[in-house]
Amino acid sequence: MEDFSREELTGRTFTGERLVGADFSEAVLTRVVFEDCDLSGAELTSAVLDTCAFLGCRMERTRLFGSTLRGCKLTGSTFVRAHLRPLTVEGGDWSYVSLRRADLRSVALSRVVLAEADLSEADLSGCDLSGADLSRARLRGVRLRGADLRGAQLDGCDVDGVDWQDVRIDLTQAVLLAQARGAVVDG
Repeated sequence: MEDFSREELTGRTFTGERLVGADFSEAVLTRVVFEDCDLSGAELTSAVLDTCAFLGCRMERTRLFGSTLRGCKLTGSTFVRAHLRPLTVEGGDWSYVSLRRADLRSVALSRVVLAEADLSEADLSGCDLSGADLSRARLRGVRLRGADLRGAQLDGCDVDGVDWQDVRIDLTQAVLLAQARGAVVDG
């Protein structure tokens, strides 16, 4: 098991590596790229990840408790039973990420690109998703109670089975949701 705890890594690339159980806790990673890596059981507690990329990575039971992700790219990565809260997220591209059944309650995902993401059955209650790009994201069974979706792109989303209780939306989204339910909206 590799130990990078409390280290500062800049510009490093990991490709196809098994970093199962690796310890990155309290590390500061800047422009570090993980491509097709297995980070199952990795410890990233309280890590600061600045413009890092996790491309096609497996993150099963990975701990990101108390971490900060600034402008990170998680394209195509899969999170399974990962510990993702509390988590600070400042923008980034999470397109094609799989967060099925993820617990992201009250995590701010404002302006994050989640296009084509699989958020099925995830708990996004209380999340700030304002300005996020959720185009064609899979939302079946997602819990959004109390979330803020104002300004978020919802084009092509399947919204069946979504808990809309106390969700904040804007007028454009209200029309889109009405049309998705079969309503004819006249100007």
